[in-house]
Amino acid sequence: MKKIKLSESKFEEREGYERSILLDSDDFKAETKLQLMRLAPGQSIKPHHHNGRTECFRFVSGNGIIKINNEVVVTSTDDVVLCEPGDVHEFINTSAVDPLTFLVIRTNDPGNKDMIWD
Repeated sequence: MKKIKLSESKFEEREGYERSILLDSDDFKAETKLQLMRLAPGQSIKPHHHNGRTECFRFVSGNGIIKINNEVVVTSTDDVVLCEPGDVHEFINTSAVDPLTFLVIRTNDPGNKDMIWD
């Protein structure tokens, strides 16, 4: 059993965002990862896709949009969004003051080699 407090997450800097890996393949016993992502006000994650990875996003706090295959989805803390392999997606924090924070469940996750920037 593991218990994780989101408020105690340790973030690492990435390209245009921060992430905290909460659970990984060792925990799930599969190519699966749970991470917490945080975009500062005005930050974005540029368009990208994955050939094998499926990602599920659960928005925790803040305001923003996710573009999936050029469709704009305004996010709320009541939303869960699924991106399948091949879906081109990007994130934009539309707030001028608050971070956009969301959980990501990654399945069929071979790591960064499946990150294709568009």
